[in-house]
Amino acid sequence: QKIPADNNADTPHAPHPPTWRHPISSTRTYFSELSSFFGWKFLSWLAIEQCCISGGAFALVMALGLPLFKELGIGASRQQLYMSMMMSPWAMKPFIGVASDLFPIMGYNKRYYALYSILVGLIGCSVLLALYHSGAAQNAVDQGQTAVQRLADIIVICFTFVSYEAATLDILGEGKYSELMRLHPESGSSIISFKFGWALLGSIVIQSLVGPLSDAGYFHILFWIALALSLTPFYPTLVGWIPER
Repeated sequence: QKIPADNNADTPHAPHPPTWRHPISSTRTYFSELSSFFGWKFLSWLAIEQCCISGGAFALVMALGLPLFKELGIGASRQQLYMSMMMSPWAMKPFIGVASDLFPIMGYNKRYYALYSILVGLIGCSVLLALYHSGAAQNAVDQGQTAVQRLADIIVICFTFVSYEAATLDILGEGKYSELMRLHPESGSSIISFKFGWALLGSIVIQSLVGPLSDAGYFHILFWIALALSLTPFYPTLVGWIPER
C-alpha cells in the first residue's frame, strides 16, 4: 500500500521556542525564524522599546512613585490620585492608535507619533533633573507643605509625560506587529512572547536599582537613568526601523 505524502512537510510553521536541551542552537533558530517573519529592524526596535521604555523608564517612574512621595510627605489618598493620573495615558491607547491610523504625518502613520512621544518623555525627564539638580526640590521641602504640594504636582506631570511615551510606543508597536501577524499567520504568537520577554528583562533590572538608590536618596541618579532610557528608541525610530511604506 502506498503511503501518502506528508503535505505539511514544507508548510511554514511558528518559530520553535528555545529548549533547555539545546539552549544555544534552539535560541538561534528561534530568532532566525522570528526575523524571517518580522524583520530584524522591527524586532530590534520592539526589543529596545519594551526593554528600555515599557519595562525601563515607565517601570522606573511607577516604582519610584511610592518612595518619592513618602519622602515628600504626601498622604496616601493623594498618592492614589497621583498614581491614577500617571496611568491615564494607558487609557488613551485606543485613541492614540486610531489617530495614528486616520491622520498620518508626512505619509507615516507611526514614525512621527513615536518621535513626538519620545520628545514628550524627554521633556518630563529633563524637568525632573532640573528640579533636583537646581535644589528646587529641597527648597520646596524647606518652605513647607504648600510648596511641597506644588512640587509633587510638577513631578506627577513629568511622570505622566514618561507614561505617555511608553503608552504611545506600546500601542504603535502592537499595531505594527498585529499587521505583520495578519500577513504571516504561521508566525503564531511568538512575537508576543518576544515582546513580554524583553519587557520583563527591563523591569527586573530597573526594580533592582530603584530600591537601593531611592533608599539612599539618590533620586537624581534615577532620573538620569530615566532620561537615558527615554532617549534609546529615538534613533531607530528616526531612521525607520518601524516598517512603513
